Amino acid sequence: MATQELRKRANWQTISGTKALNAEKLFQTSLQTALDSVFPKQFLVDRHPREFDDIYSTYPLPIEVLDKIYNVDVNEKKANGKPKYKWGISMDFAIRNLLNGKILFGEIKRQDGWTETTTMQAGRGNAHERSCKYFTPGLMKIIRQTGGLSEEILPFWLIIVGDITRDPRRNREIAYWFQEYTKNYYMWRDTSDVGGLLDFFENNLLPYLL
Repeated sequence: MATQELRKRANWQTISGTKALNAEKLFQTSLQTALDSVFPKQFLVDRHPREFDDIYSTYPLPIEVLDKIYNVDVNEKKANGKPKYKWGISMDFAIRNLLNGKILFGEIKRQDGWTETTTMQAGRGNAHERSCKYFTPGLMKIIRQTGGLSEEILPFWLIIVGDITRDPRRNREIAYWFQEYTKNYYMWRDTSDVGGLLDFFENNLLPYLL
C-alpha cells in the first residue's frame, strides 16, 4: 500500500474530535479509525488484552524451590469457580489482524523528563525502565508465540509520551536498548500529531501484520 495511506484516507473529522482524550484512548481511537478506513473489518485495536494475565501464576516451579518458599495452591478456586490466585502482565494494547490472527502487543509509557525548563533530576522516573521486562527471555518468547509476527522485529511496540521524549539522557538510553530495532519504539513527542503516529505505524509495523 502507498505510504501515508492511513493518514490520507482516515476520517480526520472523527479523529480531531478525540484529541482531548488521554494518550491511550486517543491512540486506540485514531488507529482504529484509520485502519477501518483502509481495511474495513480487518483490524481491532484492543485495549488491555487478557492473553497474559495469568502467565506467572500458572508457571510451574521445581519442587526444590517450592519446598523452600511460602507456597500456595495456584489451582485453588473461589466460590464462583474463578481462580483464587491469578497474576501476570497486562499490556496496554493489542493490534489484531482478524483475518490472519497476527497480533502486535504494546505499551504506552508516560514519564517526566529533563528539558530546557527543568533540571536533570526531572527525568528520574523509571516508567521507561519498567518496559525493559519485555526484553526478558520468558516474556519475549510468550509474546512472540502469541503474536505470530516475524522475527525481523521485536514482538512488542513501545510508545513513549511526555517530556521524557525530549530528555537528552533518556533518549540515549532508550536508543541504546533498541539499537537495530528502531521500528519497535516511537517517541510520540506531540500527541496532537496523530498523523505522525499513523505514518510511523504504517511504514514500520503494519507490513508485519498483513
